[in-house]
Amino acid sequence: MYINSVCLYPQTEKEVLRFMRSRKSLQLEVIVLTMVFALLIAIVVSASSLAAAGKESRRAVVQGAEYSLQVAAGDLSRSVSEIDSLADWCTANATLRNYMLYNYNVRDLLIGVYNTASNKYTSMRTARYMQRFIITNGSDRLLQLGTITSQSRALTAENIPQLPYLSEGGRHNSWCDVVNDPLLLYGTVQYIPVTRTIDGPNGQTGWVYISVSTSLITDVMRSSSLLEESDLFWIMNGRAWHILDSGLEALPDDALTQVQGSSSLELLDARTTVWELADSDQLILGYPVGSSGLYLARTVPLDDLQHTLPSLPTTMIFSIFGILVLGMLLAYLLRGVIAKPVQAIQDQLERISEGDFTPNPAIEWNNEMGDIGRGINRLSVSVSALMEKRLEDERTKRDLEYRMLQNQINPHFLYNTLNSIKWMATIQHAPGIAEMTTALSRLLKSVSKGNERLVPLQDEFALLNDYFTIQQYRYGGTITMDVTYIEDERLCQDCLIPRFTLQPLVENAIFHGIEPKGCAGSIALTVTLDGENGDVLIALTDDGVGMTAEQAAKALSEPGPEETAAKYRHVGMWNVHKRLQYSFGEEYGLSIRSVPGQGTTVTVRLPRRSAAEKELPKEADHDTSASG
Repeated sequence: MYINSVCLYPQTEKEVLRFMRSRKSLQLEVIVLTMVFALLIAIVVSASSLAAAGKESRRAVVQGAEYSLQVAAGDLSRSVSEIDSLADWCTANATLRNYMLYNYNVRDLLIGVYNTASNKYTSMRTARYMQRFIITNGSDRLLQLGTITSQSRALTAENIPQLPYLSEGGRHNSWCDVVNDPLLLYGTVQYIPVTRTIDGPNGQTGWVYISVSTSLITDVMRSSSLLEESDLFWIMNGRAWHILDSGLEALPDDALTQVQGSSSLELLDARTTVWELADSDQLILGYPVGSSGLYLARTVPLDDLQHTLPSLPTTMIFSIFGILVLGMLLAYLLRGVIAKPVQAIQDQLERISEGDFTPNPAIEWNNEMGDIGRGINRLSVSVSALMEKRLEDERTKRDLEYRMLQNQINPHFLYNTLNSIKWMATIQHAPGIAEMTTALSRLLKSVSKGNERLVPLQDEFALLNDYFTIQQYRYGGTITMDVTYIEDERLCQDCLIPRFTLQPLVENAIFHGIEPKGCAGSIALTVTLDGENGDVLIALTDDGVGMTAEQAAKALSEPGPEETAAKYRHVGMWNVHKRLQYSFGEEYGLSIRSVPGQGTTVTVRLPRRSAAEKELPKEADHDTSASG
């Protein structure tokens, strides 16, 4: 598969140029498609959003302002109606009419009139806004209640005409103006006059006069937060007053102009009236309050009331439909151009991450994504080939190194053994030869039996005992070897060790440690456990000539060509050290502790691994099969 895909690649410069020209540019396709569809979507969304937002915003602003006016005007309307009903009640009540219009004894009627008027007045919810509640005939009959009487001059027949609109009477003078109380002892207080005429027989006339505080209006506006939201106005009979925290401020007579054709504003109530504020870009919405000619009004920014746009439902439907159609078309195109190739590449990378390096020609498209696919296929083949070559090289190297190390032992060992037998045959003519020959036969049998690299520790001790038997005859019993301590006898059966590990160490102890000192010597062997990690430690200690630290370090380093026959590499501690590391890992092997003139201790570190364990390290299994 890989060879076929390589053959598809252009080989010459002309073929490369032709291939580049014929290949589609995925990047260009994506850019063009994205720009075109982004432009179309932007036009559709912008137009529809502008139309919908403009219309909805205009309607929300206008209707929100109108609704807040309706709520506030409803509160004011109830208060205005209550005050008007009080004035009307005064004109119809028989007790009050008799007191004002007929020539009855004033003292006989006064208490009844006062109680009647007082009870009615105090029962009113709006009583606290009535600064003066006056019933009078203009001369000798006068009744006054209210919140401001204690702060003003006494009301008499002489000063009562000073109250604005009192002498004129009539309904048309109610709720028509904002005036200041002329009878206050200090300061000024605004109020709105509400008057009624009490007509009697024979031309007698009386009046009802109520001065309504402007706080009736400002309190309602303040409680509804309208004073904080916009400019508010109180309109009476076409005249306008600006509502402030401190009261009402009169505007010029021509400050407001009623706007005709306000249906385009989509008002909630047909009674809502629209005015335009002179010298301003603002419109004013007004809602009627109780009596005819009373309006509560607030400003609405003129820039929120632009020309009428198409209706929102139709605009939204077309916008959503257009965006959905364009979105589906774009998704379909991009799915074929980008989504499928990306998914195929992701699937191939997933297979590679799981160890499957088989090339996939299906990802070699005729565009930039295909270049990525071809690169992934080439990389897969290269990595697969490299891994196979590396594994094969490693297997070959380990096999050769182990065979070389293993084969170094047998000729050397047999040579020394036969040489020892020759010496014994020369010196002694009988007894020892049979025992040495027996020991040699067991050694040769151990060398030649099976392909097992790792054997129980007790088998290695038996081999070492046969070897030392031969060496004892050679040295005439001047050399002894004792197993002085074994921490746990089960280690002899459970612990595994490479064959011919201890024999080269004892041989080095005899030839290079004990023999050079020219007298008898001994070798002690101990088997212990490392308390930190549980490793098995086999220590071989001789009382020979010892060695320096440099010689000890050199004994465990790889020899060069010129050092092959060096004194401390007779059989090769390095050979044993490397075989241990090949079998168990870099953390295992030999360590040497020696003092010149006193002796040497060589420690073998092994893992505590049971002989019953079937699975050994893969490297050891492979090398074991190779050594056979």
